[in-house]
Amino acid sequence: MVWLGACYAGVTKPIVFEPFERLTQYNYSDDVLPLALSEGKRLIGDTFIYQQDNARSHTAGNSQMWCEQHFPDFIDSKRWPPNSPDLNILDYYVWNAVAQLMRWDKVQNYQSLQQEIKRAIRLVPVTEVASSIDSWSRRILQVLKKREHILNSFF
Repeated sequence: MVWLGACYAGVTKPIVFEPFERLTQYNYSDDVLPLALSEGKRLIGDTFIYQQDNARSHTAGNSQMWCEQHFPDFIDSKRWPPNSPDLNILDYYVWNAVAQLMRWDKVQNYQSLQQEIKRAIRLVPVTEVASSIDSWSRRILQVLKKREHILNSFF
């Protein structure tokens, strides 16, 4: 499993977890959130908004408290849809870009996989990340239109 963040200025450094390691509220607040904070400051500066989804590790009390205490601002898990891949840049652009940039023939074991993931992430074009984020407003409108259509079909 890999944790990664993205913003208009590019992508963060990744955290590549050990095989079979799961993201828990503890390693999320101990390892991921401090990196997210430092990477947010590196990429954007001291004033940014951290956004996450409704994964259990994200909604845990200690994770939410960590975010409240450390991030300049954040969108808490109650205000973000639980599964909206059309609205998450990692889902609708970044992971595909990373997969395309991977040199799969170089992956021989876990260590080479880690190295190749990190290399591919460094190669994700910042301009493409920004362009994908620019499409976010259009994606929101599409989701709202579909939602309205679905709701109208029930009545």
